Amino acid sequence: MNNQAIISELIYDPSNPDILRNPHAIFARLRVEDPVHWSEAMSAWIVTSYDLSTEVLISSDIYSAERLAPIRNHIPIGAADTAKEILKWLDHWMVFRDPPDHTRLRRHMATVLNAKVFEAMRESVRDITRILINELPKGETFDFVKDFAIMLPGMVIMDLFGIDRSRLLEVKGWSDDMMLFIGSSRGVENKYERAKRGAREMGTLFQNLVADRRREPNGDILSQLIQSKINGEGMSDEELVGSMMMVLNGGHETTANLLSNSMLALAQNPEQAKLLVNNHDLVPSAVDEFLRYDSPVLSLGRIVTEDVELGDKQLTKGERVFTMLVAANRDEEIFDKPNSLDITRTDNPHMAFGKGGHFCMGGPLARIEAQVAFEELLQHFTSIELQEDVNNIPWINSMVTRGPTRLPIKLK
Repeated sequence: MNNQAIISELIYDPSNPDILRNPHAIFARLRVEDPVHWSEAMSAWIVTSYDLSTEVLISSDIYSAERLAPIRNHIPIGAADTAKEILKWLDHWMVFRDPPDHTRLRRHMATVLNAKVFEAMRESVRDITRILINELPKGETFDFVKDFAIMLPGMVIMDLFGIDRSRLLEVKGWSDDMMLFIGSSRGVENKYERAKRGAREMGTLFQNLVADRRREPNGDILSQLIQSKINGEGMSDEELVGSMMMVLNGGHETTANLLSNSMLALAQNPEQAKLLVNNHDLVPSAVDEFLRYDSPVLSLGRIVTEDVELGDKQLTKGERVFTMLVAANRDEEIFDKPNSLDITRTDNPHMAFGKGGHFCMGGPLARIEAQVAFEELLQHFTSIELQEDVNNIPWINSMVTRGPTRLPIKLK
């Protein structure tokens, strides 16, 4: 079924490549006609309005973040042992925990990952950015995703944890494989075995790092996290490893998608690109507009803890709900001309980083990385040319993150 047919029948099917690439038309109809929509393809509710998405995200007592239970219940026969090896780490990701565990883990993480720490990293981010830009070809086609968007946040995270930058692509491969376990990975061959391999390799790497820092703390982020105490108690090794996996995945892929989505938005809106080239002071507002216009996180999943009414629908305990951040950020009730990219937009309460108690801790760092990236790119290049029909570019097959898998462009 083609995209237009799906839109006319009001069907949300994330396995459709056209919907993956451009969900905005179907989301626009859903916001008006069915903002709390049952998706047969997902066996879940999807929420597309800003206010209803906010209601879900701030009501952790009714909409639980502990969404690994349904995954456990649908593991194929024969994959139980494989899943156990992956879940032993995912169980310690605070994004999958509710209070009080979430509160405790977040307090630990906030001691070492906060706005002050991130701001102190701005110049090191700039150094990495300049290294990468110096390698980009001027006036020649290159893949912005592979050569820049993946590399910048990846190198920042490698430095954050004291891992050699040369291991970036290796570690990213493990992370990508592990995320097959919880993302929308239809048609991926051997996804459970690949996810187990990724979890095992990353687990071994981070266990060794934790052991090294316990023996010889050096004041870095991991050393500080190991020494963190909340009510006299520190984090277990399993919690430390799980948290590092979570930060690596969330802090890397989300920011990479932010950079790629932003560059694509500028390539498709040349008048806005020209405005930014001529007004570098607009970079901060431009980055927030990029976050709103095509958010790097597609959705946040929750589990209904009790029978409840949401909008005009009756939800049942145990059902899954996905708040579609990409849809909420184009809600006509909240944003003026939501389908237009406007880098001068000042009234911009987007929810690209979520809402409520699970608001993304790494949001300030993602902003800094994007701001620095475009400040530096604008010093070297004044035009962006997309080198492939956007309708031919595949997008990440995921219910979590959103971005193109490649972005061939030419910068001059």
